[in-house]
Amino acid sequence: MRILLQHGGRLLRFLVVESSDRDGSLSVIVRREGADTCRISWTSKPGEQQPTRIEFEKATPKNKRMTVHQSGRVNFHENGRSIFVEPLTLTTQTTCVYRYRVPGIQKLDVFADPPDPEDAIFDVSDLGGGAVSFSFFVGPPNLVPRGKGIKLAYELEGYALVVSVDDQPFPVPDDCEEYFTTLSPEFGPFLEQQMPEDQAIISYHRALTGSMDQVLYPPNGEGVIRLIFAVPMRIAPAFKIELADPALHVTDQDVEREDRSEKVMLRFRVRNRTTGQIIRQPVAIRSIELDARL
Repeated sequence: MRILLQHGGRLLRFLVVESSDRDGSLSVIVRREGADTCRISWTSKPGEQQPTRIEFEKATPKNKRMTVHQSGRVNFHENGRSIFVEPLTLTTQTTCVYRYRVPGIQKLDVFADPPDPEDAIFDVSDLGGGAVSFSFFVGPPNLVPRGKGIKLAYELEGYALVVSVDDQPFPVPDDCEEYFTTLSPEFGPFLEQQMPEDQAIISYHRALTGSMDQVLYPPNGEGVIRLIFAVPMRIAPAFKIELADPALHVTDQDVEREDRSEKVMLRFRVRNRTTGQIIRQPVAIRSIELDARL
């Protein structure tokens, strides 16, 4: 989905927010058209407070991306850094994870297309023409935006994303006032990841479905069935799938594994033994055996 700004009778590009159905990780993209050939960077560390110009080997899209993972790891793709917050399904505290400053609302790209039904419109028509900055917070579902803001609540997963307009734009060096600027914190509330990725995937699907056991999803449009294990396995398990209809089966070629999730998830398709046709409707499964023996 997109978050568009409304200002002066126009819609402006602002953010793209997407949640992964694999593990519920949140991708937040600061959306701008065009490409850059360099970036200006500085930090709050002693000796690194003066802006430094970094030239790119090739033009890079102006978009900036941050991902908030179920494990509590927050990755800033523009600089390769990470911080650590609470696992999303266990969120109890509010953390500012990102900030974005624009030299003027009117300098954002115009969004000329009709918005999609799932797009959110953030009305900032009362803002003037000067610099403005936004702060991004991750907190519990009952988090209330401070001042002018917009909230995306993920009730089942147990957290919310809030983007608020700052009372005053955060300061930048004098010769950087006309740049679009993002700030990523040096540290989060924790110095290391609080939940292993495998367990975070299981916790997400349990929160989404309300199940405290394994989770079996019906086939999607491509006929792929997902099984989320009850606990992480030591290794990717061997499997045996017995279907109620003997005319159907699952072959080794119909099983998909991903290195990052193979210890907690199995993806497979069901086929007709005679025709080889993939079955895209729910089928009766008699049993699924998983074996990760020592």
